[in-house]
Amino acid sequence: MTSITDALIPVLALILTGFLIQRTNFLPPSFWPAAEKLTYFLLMPATLINSLAGKRIGSLPWLKILMTVEGTILLSAVLVTLWWLLNRRMDGPAFTSLFQGGVRFNTFVALALAESLFGKEGLFVAALGAGFMIMLVNLLCVTVFSLTVNHGGIDLKRLLGDLARNPLIIACLIGVGLNASGLVLPAALSGTLALGGKAAFPVGLMAVGAAYRASHLERYWQPLLVSCLVQFLCKPMTAWWLAKTMGLSGVAIGVAVLLFSVPTAPTAYILSRQMGGDHEGMASIITVQTCLSFFTLPVTIWLLM
Repeated sequence: MTSITDALIPVLALILTGFLIQRTNFLPPSFWPAAEKLTYFLLMPATLINSLAGKRIGSLPWLKILMTVEGTILLSAVLVTLWWLLNRRMDGPAFTSLFQGGVRFNTFVALALAESLFGKEGLFVAALGAGFMIMLVNLLCVTVFSLTVNHGGIDLKRLLGDLARNPLIIACLIGVGLNASGLVLPAALSGTLALGGKAAFPVGLMAVGAAYRASHLERYWQPLLVSCLVQFLCKPMTAWWLAKTMGLSGVAIGVAVLLFSVPTAPTAYILSRQMGGDHEGMASIITVQTCLSFFTLPVTIWLLM
């Protein structure tokens, strides 16, 4: 239990630090959007490239990991969609918040915890799994926005453009490409990526804390309840069952469950604003899930370990 606590405390402490900085106005409000942009477009891609390029993917059961994470995402997408179809009082924009709340995952928290709990091997497995997940999650979310908000059907050009411009997808493709080609990054470049990547977790986690908002929570109790049940109960159990069924063990099964035990991603709020979703509902879901994760993550990791 001590090792779990040691791994969790730094992550949760950084989230709390970001919240306190935002609440006390120690830094101007304009700092956080810039910090999120820096992390999303530069620091996290540096971490993904360096992690994926540094170790042979062939040494991992990558196909089993792929089937586990993609299967879990698809099931969670089906669950929230079925609930919406049976409860059509919720309009399209509100459904997009529920969907993102039940399907997305916080990459920053997941990778930080994977490294804290399982070391470099855990970070490598998590980066590979996250790469698979990021592509499918973005494809599903953008498709849902196109169908339920725009009502004009899927804008294929926009969908492909959004996927092609996603910095995390680009980073994963570069990392996997370097890995598959057998090319070794020059020491200077690898060192630069590693150094830049080290800033990704503290900056990204503090930005998560700074995004906390306590308003409008009572208005969105239904999507809050459903998204939290899917996020913290259905997804970890499904990931564990699929990982066991696929024959995964050790670090691989631990990371697979961990990827589906974290709250939804703060970037969901940005997409909701850009594509006409219910951004207030999305902010409420992000806030509640981030707070709940302070309690659910220790329990999940304890059961897992």
